Amino acid sequence: MKQTVIRGLFFVLAALGLSTCQRAPQGPVVARVGGSSITLEDLKARLTETPAAYRQYAASPDGRRQFLNLLIREKILLAEAKKLGIPQDPAYQQAVAKFKDEWKRRLQEYQDTLQVESALRRLRTKDLAATDTEVDKYYEGHRADYEQPIEVSASHILLSSEADAQRALDRLQAGEPFERVAKDMSKDPATAVRGGKLAPFRRGTLVPEFEDAAFKLHVGEVSGIVKSQFGFHIIRKLGEKQVPAQAAADVKEEIRAKLERDKFDQWVAAKQALLGVTVDEQAMSNLSLEEPAKP
Repeated sequence: MKQTVIRGLFFVLAALGLSTCQRAPQGPVVARVGGSSITLEDLKARLTETPAAYRQYAASPDGRRQFLNLLIREKILLAEAKKLGIPQDPAYQQAVAKFKDEWKRRLQEYQDTLQVESALRRLRTKDLAATDTEVDKYYEGHRADYEQPIEVSASHILLSSEADAQRALDRLQAGEPFERVAKDMSKDPATAVRGGKLAPFRRGTLVPEFEDAAFKLHVGEVSGIVKSQFGFHIIRKLGEKQVPAQAAADVKEEIRAKLERDKFDQWVAAKQALLGVTVDEQAMSNLSLEEPAKP
């Protein structure tokens, strides 16, 4: 896997023109096409990029020759492309430029993702780690939630602004079905298609603001606007029931995951305050995935 990633990055760098050295032919030359050559290493490199089933076929004498013939045809066509002046064609140059931009973006994304994953791994082993003592303390402090746990069923409508949430609430108060408003307005795509219905949940599984509001509702009751880190919710309680008790050993890792999520949220909030994070809501409102209309 590591070799595949390194090889993939080499090709990305070469495509971007970041590798300026011209590699001399490596290994025995198996075919020549005019001034170009195809080496044994070329064959091996290209074969590694083909599906596994084809690689098995290419291991046979007939398969190797057929694959070599494909590369020979490619060299012939490349020679013809140069003869026709394709490298100077504006459409070709535009396509290559677009390709380079896309790979630059993908390379940057790869670098960013690798740094984020590495930072999280280090934080989880130190700053964000939840100790056994912390897990046991949480269980003791919430013993009732585990010895007599209640499971709630609910639907919600998630909006990105309080104004939108108020419009959704107005529609509900005017008598529109909750499911219809959720499908029309909710910004949670996973639940909007189900009329806002969530999977059943217990205390300690969702964000506190949402849980507190949901558990306080009577069955069938609709909340007002509830703000959380995800946006603005309107919640309808569908039902609740008591479920079997859970021993500390059974929920130890579940509690650990919750505590580490909480630590991470607190760490992010502290960093946001330190770095001075600001959001331009006006600019955000202009975000659209729709293609602009052609003149």
